[in-house]
Amino acid sequence: MGCPKALLMLGGETMIERQLRVLRSVTQRALVAGWPSDLPWPARIETLTGVRRLPDAQAGRGPLGGIYTALTHSRSEFNLFLGCDMPFVEPALLHFLCGRALECGADVTVPKSHQRRLEPLCAIYRRRALPTISASLKAGEYKVSRFFTRIQCEVIPWREIAKAGFPTQVFDNMNLAEDFEEAKKFLSRSRPQKRPSGQLKNRRRD
Repeated sequence: MGCPKALLMLGGETMIERQLRVLRSVTQRALVAGWPSDLPWPARIETLTGVRRLPDAQAGRGPLGGIYTALTHSRSEFNLFLGCDMPFVEPALLHFLCGRALECGADVTVPKSHQRRLEPLCAIYRRRALPTISASLKAGEYKVSRFFTRIQCEVIPWREIAKAGFPTQVFDNMNLAEDFEEAKKFLSRSRPQKRPSGQLKNRRRD
Protein backbone atom coordinates (compact mmCIF):
# COMPACT_ATOMS: atom_id res chain seq x y z
CA MET A 1 0.00 0.00 0.00
CA GLY A 2 2.95 2.32 0.61
CA CYS A 3 1.61 3.64 3.93
CA PRO A 4 -0.12 2.26 7.05
CA LYS A 5 -3.59 1.09 6.03
CA ALA A 6 -4.99 2.13 9.40
CA LEU A 7 -4.32 5.79 8.52
CA LEU A 8 -5.88 5.76 5.03
CA MET A 9 -8.61 8.41 4.75
CA LEU A 10 -12.08 7.30 3.61
CA GLY A 11 -15.16 9.47 3.92
CA GLY A 12 -13.39 12.08 6.03
CA GLU A 13 -11.99 9.66 8.63
CA THR A 14 -9.05 7.30 8.89
CA MET A 15 -9.68 3.58 8.58
CA ILE A 16 -8.83 3.06 12.25
CA GLU A 17 -11.39 5.72 13.23
CA ARG A 18 -13.96 4.14 10.94
CA GLN A 19 -13.44 0.62 12.28
CA LEU A 20 -13.59 1.81 15.88
CA ARG A 21 -16.84 3.64 15.11
CA VAL A 22 -18.31 0.48 13.58
CA LEU A 23 -17.06 -1.74 16.41
CA ARG A 24 -18.41 0.59 19.09
CA SER A 25 -21.87 0.16 17.63
CA VAL A 26 -21.87 -3.27 19.28
CA THR A 27 -19.48 -2.83 22.22
CA GLN A 28 -18.37 -0.10 24.61
CA ARG A 29 -14.78 -1.32 24.86
CA ALA A 30 -12.31 -1.73 22.01
CA LEU A 31 -8.67 -2.79 21.82
CA VAL A 32 -6.39 -1.84 18.95
CA ALA A 33 -3.87 -4.69 18.76
CA GLY A 34 -0.46 -4.40 17.16
CA TRP A 35 -0.33 -0.60 16.94
CA PRO A 36 3.34 0.37 16.31
CA SER A 37 4.80 2.69 18.93
CA ASP A 38 6.12 5.07 16.26
CA LEU A 39 2.81 5.36 14.36
CA PRO A 40 0.79 8.54 15.07
CA TRP A 41 -2.44 8.04 16.98
CA PRO A 42 -5.30 10.08 15.39
CA ALA A 43 -6.21 12.95 17.71
CA ARG A 44 -9.93 12.28 17.48
CA ILE A 45 -9.45 8.82 18.98
CA GLU A 46 -7.85 10.33 22.07
CA THR A 47 -11.28 11.66 23.08
CA LEU A 48 -12.92 8.24 22.94
CA THR A 49 -13.40 6.35 26.18
CA GLY A 50 -13.04 2.58 26.33
CA VAL A 51 -10.38 2.42 23.56
CA ARG A 52 -6.90 1.01 24.24
CA ARG A 53 -3.99 0.47 21.90
CA LEU A 54 -1.62 -2.44 22.49
CA PRO A 55 1.72 -3.42 20.97
CA ASP A 56 1.96 -7.01 19.86
CA ALA A 57 2.80 -9.32 22.74
CA GLN A 58 4.85 -11.37 20.24
CA ALA A 59 6.22 -9.24 17.42
CA GLY A 60 6.31 -10.52 13.85
CA ARG A 61 3.52 -13.07 14.25
CA GLY A 62 1.06 -11.41 11.88
CA PRO A 63 -2.72 -11.28 12.47
CA LEU A 64 -2.64 -14.33 14.75
CA GLY A 65 -0.26 -12.47 17.03
CA GLY A 66 -2.70 -9.57 17.16
CA ILE A 67 -5.56 -11.90 18.06
CA TYR A 68 -3.44 -13.44 20.82
CA THR A 69 -2.50 -9.99 22.16
CA ALA A 70 -6.10 -8.80 22.28
CA LEU A 71 -7.44 -11.95 23.91
CA THR A 72 -4.82 -11.84 26.65
CA HIS A 73 -5.92 -8.29 27.56
CA SER A 74 -9.66 -8.76 27.09
CA ARG A 75 -12.07 -9.02 30.01
CA SER A 76 -14.81 -10.52 27.81
CA GLU A 77 -15.33 -14.17 26.93
CA PHE A 78 -16.65 -13.35 23.44
CA ASN A 79 -14.47 -11.00 21.39
CA LEU A 80 -15.22 -9.49 18.01
CA PHE A 81 -12.27 -8.86 15.69
CA LEU A 82 -12.26 -6.55 12.67
CA GLY A 83 -9.32 -5.87 10.36
CA CYS A 84 -8.44 -2.26 9.61
CA ASP A 85 -8.47 -2.80 5.84
CA MET A 86 -12.14 -3.79 5.35
CA PRO A 87 -13.99 -0.63 4.25
CA PHE A 88 -17.43 -2.13 3.60
CA VAL A 89 -18.18 -3.77 6.95
CA GLU A 90 -21.14 -2.06 8.64
CA PRO A 91 -22.71 -2.35 12.13
CA ALA A 92 -25.55 -4.56 10.86
CA LEU A 93 -23.07 -7.26 9.85
CA LEU A 94 -21.35 -7.17 13.23
CA HIS A 95 -24.68 -7.50 15.02
CA PHE A 96 -25.46 -10.49 12.78
CA LEU A 97 -22.14 -12.19 13.56
CA CYS A 98 -22.41 -11.53 17.30
CA GLY A 99 -25.90 -12.99 17.37
CA ARG A 100 -24.71 -16.16 15.70
CA ALA A 101 -21.70 -16.46 18.01
CA LEU A 102 -23.80 -16.15 21.16
CA GLU A 103 -26.32 -18.61 19.75
CA CYS A 104 -23.83 -21.35 18.85
CA GLY A 105 -21.27 -20.73 21.63
CA ALA A 106 -18.35 -21.90 19.48
CA ASP A 107 -14.72 -21.08 20.24
CA VAL A 108 -14.56 -19.25 16.91
CA THR A 109 -17.46 -18.04 14.78
CA VAL A 110 -16.18 -17.12 11.33
CA PRO A 111 -18.04 -16.12 8.15
CA LYS A 112 -17.30 -17.06 4.56
CA SER A 113 -17.13 -14.43 1.85
CA HIS A 114 -18.83 -14.35 -1.54
CA GLN A 115 -15.65 -16.04 -2.82
CA ARG A 116 -16.23 -18.83 -0.24
CA ARG A 117 -13.13 -17.85 1.74
CA LEU A 118 -12.98 -17.80 5.50
CA GLU A 119 -12.82 -14.29 6.96
CA PRO A 120 -10.89 -14.76 10.24
CA LEU A 121 -10.35 -11.00 10.63
CA CYS A 122 -14.07 -10.33 10.80
CA ALA A 123 -14.99 -12.99 13.31
CA ILE A 124 -15.70 -13.74 16.97
CA TYR A 125 -13.15 -15.52 19.20
CA ARG A 126 -13.68 -16.77 22.72
CA ARG A 127 -10.98 -16.34 25.36
CA ARG A 128 -11.02 -20.07 25.98
CA ALA A 129 -9.33 -20.49 22.57
CA LEU A 130 -6.17 -18.82 23.93
CA PRO A 131 -4.28 -22.03 24.81
CA THR A 132 -4.73 -23.37 21.29
CA ILE A 133 -3.68 -20.05 19.75
CA SER A 134 -0.63 -19.94 22.02
CA ALA A 135 0.32 -23.47 20.95
CA SER A 136 0.07 -22.46 17.28
CA LEU A 137 2.35 -19.48 17.83
CA LYS A 138 4.90 -21.60 19.69
CA ALA A 139 4.83 -24.11 16.80
CA GLY A 140 5.45 -21.34 14.27
CA GLU A 141 1.99 -21.76 12.68
CA TYR A 142 0.96 -18.18 12.01
CA LYS A 143 -1.86 -18.71 9.53
CA VAL A 144 -4.98 -17.79 11.50
CA SER A 145 -7.26 -20.53 10.20
CA ARG A 146 -4.70 -23.28 10.84
CA PHE A 147 -5.84 -23.84 14.43
CA PHE A 148 -9.56 -23.91 13.57
CA THR A 149 -9.51 -27.70 13.20
CA ARG A 150 -8.35 -28.05 16.81
CA ILE A 151 -11.17 -26.08 18.41
CA GLN A 152 -14.94 -25.77 18.05
CA CYS A 153 -15.33 -23.61 14.96
CA GLU A 154 -18.67 -22.43 13.58
CA VAL A 155 -18.47 -21.41 9.92
CA ILE A 156 -21.27 -19.20 8.60
CA PRO A 157 -21.70 -19.99 4.90
CA TRP A 158 -22.04 -17.17 2.41
CA ARG A 159 -25.56 -18.22 1.44
CA GLU A 160 -26.75 -17.35 4.96
CA ILE A 161 -24.98 -14.01 4.88
CA ALA A 162 -26.44 -13.18 1.48
CA LYS A 163 -29.90 -14.29 2.61
CA ALA A 164 -29.61 -11.84 5.51
CA GLY A 165 -29.24 -9.06 2.92
CA PHE A 166 -25.52 -8.27 2.93
CA PRO A 167 -23.83 -7.29 -0.38
CA THR A 168 -21.15 -9.34 -2.11
CA GLN A 169 -18.41 -6.77 -1.42
CA VAL A 170 -18.96 -6.69 2.35
CA PHE A 171 -15.72 -8.59 3.15
CA ASP A 172 -13.51 -7.02 0.46
CA ASN A 173 -10.22 -5.71 1.78
CA MET A 174 -7.55 -3.26 0.63
CA ASN A 175 -4.00 -4.43 0.09
CA LEU A 176 -2.93 -2.37 -2.93
CA ALA A 177 -3.19 1.29 -3.86
CA GLU A 178 -5.69 0.47 -6.60
CA ASP A 179 -7.90 -1.27 -4.04
CA PHE A 180 -7.95 1.95 -2.04
CA GLU A 181 -8.86 4.00 -5.11
CA GLU A 182 -11.70 1.61 -5.98
CA ALA A 183 -13.00 1.80 -2.43
CA LYS A 184 -13.05 5.61 -2.57
CA LYS A 185 -14.95 5.54 -5.87
CA PHE A 186 -17.39 2.97 -4.58
CA LEU A 187 -18.15 4.81 -1.35
CA SER A 188 -18.65 8.10 -3.18
CA ARG A 189 -21.41 6.70 -5.40
CA SER A 190 -25.03 7.44 -4.74
CA ARG A 191 -26.00 3.80 -5.19
CA PRO A 192 -23.67 1.82 -2.90
CA GLN A 193 -25.29 -1.52 -3.75
CA LYS A 194 -23.68 -1.44 -7.21
CA ARG A 195 -20.22 -2.89 -7.61
CA PRO A 196 -17.44 -0.69 -9.00
CA SER A 197 -16.27 -1.68 -12.47
CA GLY A 198 -12.90 -2.79 -11.14
CA GLN A 199 -14.02 -5.04 -8.30
CA LEU A 200 -11.86 -5.36 -5.25
CA LYS A 201 -10.43 -8.80 -4.76
CA ASN A 202 -10.02 -10.42 -1.39
CA ARG A 203 -6.26 -10.96 -1.52
CA ARG A 204 -5.65 -11.66 2.15
CA ARG A 205 -3.42 -14.65 2.72
CA ASP A 206 -4.16 -15.51 6.33
